Amino acid sequence: MLNRAHLLGVYGGSFDPIHLGHLLPVEEARAATGLDEVLFVPAFAPPHKPQGPSASAFHRFGMCAAALEAYPHFLLSDFEVSRGGTTYTIETLRHVRANHPDSEVFLVLGSDSMAQLHTWREWKEIVASHRIVVVYREGVDYPDLREGLPPELSARLAPLGARPNDELADNQTVFWAGNAPVTISSTWIRSALPSVQSLSESLPPAVERYARRHRLYVAP
Repeated sequence: MLNRAHLLGVYGGSFDPIHLGHLLPVEEARAATGLDEVLFVPAFAPPHKPQGPSASAFHRFGMCAAALEAYPHFLLSDFEVSRGGTTYTIETLRHVRANHPDSEVFLVLGSDSMAQLHTWREWKEIVASHRIVVVYREGVDYPDLREGLPPELSARLAPLGARPNDELADNQTVFWAGNAPVTISSTWIRSALPSVQSLSESLPPAVERYARRHRLYVAP
């Protein structure tokens, strides 16, 4: 009997800060789709956020490290933060594939990002080389994607409930995770940290402790 390939998701973002709206839906999506692990990749300079993050790459990486300790199936990569500058998703995926030759590398992204995937650099290579797990974010649901994506992408949507190990048509490579959305605003967290006593409903305790210890998001 042939061994099943190790399924590795790649999930990038500014994580400014990383919060439960990132962690809980991605873990639910991982379990639902059968991914073995998800590699979180904090960006040094996110290409879709020209104003840049509020906290330094060093501290955003540190908060991710603190948060992921509680999730045994989550890994952390310093590829983009150590590289510096702007790294595009296709470059990160190439790097991960080269360094994990025994894994099938999936792109994991929010439904709002999936709706814009056709505007990303070398998106056709992304789609041709990687299967995709879509994490539901409020505002863009499955019907929205099916109706709003260019035909070349909408044709790749697998049926609702389909999973990567199911027998599907070769072009059905985009999987809707079916997770419950957790809507938390990073902008609100950054503004609330200096004045709100506890953010336990939005932040993992280790991340809140880290941010307060380093006085992140506090005006000088």
